[in-house]
Amino acid sequence: MTFLNIHCLGGASLLGAAVLLAAGSAAANGSGSGQVFRLNGIGPLHLGMTQAEAVATGWLAKPTTGCELAGTPLPVVYNLTGPKAPAGIKGTVEFNRGTLRVFAFSAGVKTTFGIAIPGSTANELVNRARAAGLSATSTYDKVFDGRFVTVEQNGKQVLGAFAPKSAIATIAVPYMPLCE
Repeated sequence: MTFLNIHCLGGASLLGAAVLLAAGSAAANGSGSGQVFRLNGIGPLHLGMTQAEAVATGWLAKPTTGCELAGTPLPVVYNLTGPKAPAGIKGTVEFNRGTLRVFAFSAGVKTTFGIAIPGSTANELVNRARAAGLSATSTYDKVFDGRFVTVEQNGKQVLGAFAPKSAIATIAVPYMPLCE
């Protein structure tokens, strides 16, 4: 997996958000089903919980060190493949200083407003987020050769996505972690 971390580099991100570029295809098992995630978490996991609380849910496995450019202490990243995690989810959670800060998904989930990954497009995300009362923007970036979507609620970013073609490859809450 390749991470691009603009936040780690100290500059502003391309869209005020970070982006995770997952290796491999976003087209997996179909788009109609998947675990629903909220703007603050998924299942028993939620932003702001401690690493010990999150590990105790049984949803997390395979801890690794996050971006080396993030400073110290380094973030800790877990896969969502623990024994109690629903099958089919492909994603990670990131802890910074022992607190869950970011979720990033590449398959097996859908938003509360109906965006599924795989299967949904950047344009669908913008339209459905706006219909749900959120602010959403989509910008093509030629450096990354893809479309970045930023979703905000009350002026604060709550979701980010990257689509290398029209289909979303990665969706994250509240922003997409980047590291290179």
